[in-house]
Amino acid sequence: MILNKPRAWQRVWPRLLGVLGVGLVGVCAWPYTVDDSYIVARYALRLSRGEGYTWNPGPATDGVTGPAWLAPGWIAAAGGYDPVIAAKVVGLCCAALAAYACIAASQVRARGTQLAWIAAFLLICQPSLGGSGSSGLETGAATLALTCAANAALAAPRPLIFGLGSAVAALAWLRPELALSSAAFLAVATLRVGLRRARAAWVMAACSALAVCMFRLRITGSPLPMAWHAKAGTLQDGWSYALRAILVLTGVTGIGLAAAGAALGQFRERARAWALLAHFVAVVLAGGDWMPGFRLWVPLFPQYAALAAVGSERLWRRGGGARFLGSGALLIACAVPLLDLSLRIPEWRDAGKSRETVGAAIARELHDHDRRVALVDIGYIGYSSNLTTIDLAGLTDPAVAAFPGGHLAKRITPEWLEAQAPDALLLHSSVPPIAADDGRLERFLGYPVEMRVARFSWVAQQFRVAGIYAYGPSYHYVLLRRLPNIPAQALR
Repeated sequence: MILNKPRAWQRVWPRLLGVLGVGLVGVCAWPYTVDDSYIVARYALRLSRGEGYTWNPGPATDGVTGPAWLAPGWIAAAGGYDPVIAAKVVGLCCAALAAYACIAASQVRARGTQLAWIAAFLLICQPSLGGSGSSGLETGAATLALTCAANAALAAPRPLIFGLGSAVAALAWLRPELALSSAAFLAVATLRVGLRRARAAWVMAACSALAVCMFRLRITGSPLPMAWHAKAGTLQDGWSYALRAILVLTGVTGIGLAAAGAALGQFRERARAWALLAHFVAVVLAGGDWMPGFRLWVPLFPQYAALAAVGSERLWRRGGGARFLGSGALLIACAVPLLDLSLRIPEWRDAGKSRETVGAAIARELHDHDRRVALVDIGYIGYSSNLTTIDLAGLTDPAVAAFPGGHLAKRITPEWLEAQAPDALLLHSSVPPIAADDGRLERFLGYPVEMRVARFSWVAQQFRVAGIYAYGPSYHYVLLRRLPNIPAQALR
């Protein structure tokens, strides 16, 4: 039963605050575009040109974790527009709509106005929601789909089965690690209405998951995303990622409020808690992620905000020490992400400036003088230069993804790389690289796979430093180019 039904303006303002807040953060983060988004953009561009689901000319490769996310870029490219900008706009709009849907759902409760305001503040304090939304990847769309799945599973008086099935079916084509949290909401709907009535949602979800697995099996021979093989992480990596995310995103006290919401709330709150726990397991099993901002947690932000809002409101109602404890916990849960936001804004700005200046200069240099380049950071360079790239991380190359070793540590063989006949190598270094007088690379500190490649004897003999670029305070690039008149197989 809804008590103290809020007036129309009281319903609008929290939702509007959430949408505008997330949108403002996304605008602040606009200069930052994650490198992997350019991978999606190049796939979309090639699709629009009729060149197939490919990164390089040749057979199809599964270099996009969420194939459904090709749609915005493909539509934009087909119309002659920038696929990266299209992905950023659509992603940010989806993130803002997810905030709106979460806040609206919080209002359909007793004392819903208070819950809505608390949820809104928890969401707009998060730099990762708006930041990931405008980064160019599918995170915003996945957040909206999971929020719709949650709202459909928890709708009153009964679950919206078609809406739930549709949202979970979309998630299968967007973010595979959300399978456990999606299953949690499917289970919740089943508990509420029984398997017979919930069966349609399960069938829609299963058919979609089977379809994407068959899609990948046909392309790569594996039902899992190629990123699963290329970015293989350990349980230790997963635990570290998940725990650091809790510290930064919730200030720890936010998790306390979420626990209080699950303990003092109703069935809806416990359902959200199950979904959060399920996703925690998924993140640990996935081994975390290398991108800044803990983007793997972003799709669960609305569920966390709704749950923590209930915990804060319930503690406030109890009065006394509980009220003081809840208020302090809420203050910390908002303050820590806000501090993170203040630190992220200059990083976003600097990242965009470096890409537009240094990154663009490297792409032009490669485009003007080379045909095939081997590197780890293939996204922007590959998209802007339009060269054939040899992906040392394996995100777009099934052969590299299949090599042993974890993310950025693939144990590529010298024979394989030499057979790819690169004209140039672009290596990253966390310290300024040093070249000898004869152009040999003397010092650099790159990722394990880059260090391995640089030690190949044929690389040391055939390549010389052609340029050194300062991309950031601790991020440098060194360009090595093959010496002229030396056949590719001369030293085999």
